[in-house]
Amino acid sequence: MGAPDSLVLPERLRQLRMAHWPGVRLTQPQLGTALGVVASSVSSWENTSQVKIPPPERLDDYATFFATQRSMQSDPPRLLGIDELTPEERAERDRLAAELLRLRAAVADEADDVPGRPRGLWHFPDGGPVRLICGRLVGADRLPHGTAEDHNYMQLAAYADLDSLVELFGHIRAQNPGSDVRFELGRRLESDDLQAHLVVLGSTAINRVTGLLAARINLPVRQVEDPNIGDGEVFLDDGHPPTQFGPLFVGDDPSMPLRADVGLFVRAPNPQNSARTLTICSGVFTRGVYGAVRCFTDAALRDRNEAYVARRFGPAAEFALLMRVAVLDHATATPDLHLPTVRLREWPARP
Repeated sequence: MGAPDSLVLPERLRQLRMAHWPGVRLTQPQLGTALGVVASSVSSWENTSQVKIPPPERLDDYATFFATQRSMQSDPPRLLGIDELTPEERAERDRLAAELLRLRAAVADEADDVPGRPRGLWHFPDGGPVRLICGRLVGADRLPHGTAEDHNYMQLAAYADLDSLVELFGHIRAQNPGSDVRFELGRRLESDDLQAHLVVLGSTAINRVTGLLAARINLPVRQVEDPNIGDGEVFLDDGHPPTQFGPLFVGDDPSMPLRADVGLFVRAPNPQNSARTLTICSGVFTRGVYGAVRCFTDAALRDRNEAYVARRFGPAAEFALLMRVAVLDHATATPDLHLPTVRLREWPARP
């Protein structure tokens, strides 16, 4: 059974270690060895008088370790790989991870000044300006309310990937309340905008800035036209051999509804100002862009996805993920990066 919501995180972590499996004794040094940390870290995370918040990736490891008693079958105990877990153990791991991350969020809300507290991929601690760059819809001048002469003119009528923009603009503003956060069409960028933290939304087919900046950071994947899918651009990995990643359609028929898109999330230093960041969220279609955005904004999955990124890429300043984004009618599913079927490619590649 899960711990009640009133149980604070340190108590729950101690309870897992001391009483999760009846009759099994697990010391702090043993658990530390399994998790790849020193025993003093385990001790500090269980300390209720001076709270030290574990990073999300460590809670993810806790969930994996305590999802199965097979973790205790070796000497010393070890952390099993996710691919070693049975379906039932994975379900228990997911339940534990969700519980621990919820408890962590409750502790973090009361300890905003804890040094080194992770704030997420969309928090920019330098307080610098943030610019979200969108593409312009083809034929925007012919859209309803798309021209200044229209009495009901709306500037946003020309913006592509509007779902992604609305989702991300609010999230970034909340994560960076003191920062200058604005959005703009690529064609309207000024020189000063290029010095900000840049967030580029949309594929190269709709947002020219995406292709220009992707070329500057030597991204190992590019988007190319595919006559079979109409107005989208598929992803091409120029490895040996080259590999193409495209959307999935009902009945494998491109004229039928979309079953799944492909999303791309890239984080790198800004080529114009290396002290700030460049983020690219792209897709074959708008669903892929939205999935790449929601990967780290969706309250249900963002902590787990950020834990995966922290464990997989560590302190790397530059990384990229190509992911499968499931679609069900009007709904776009948030990718869960812990699922191997979701992760299509990762850079840097695994050693």
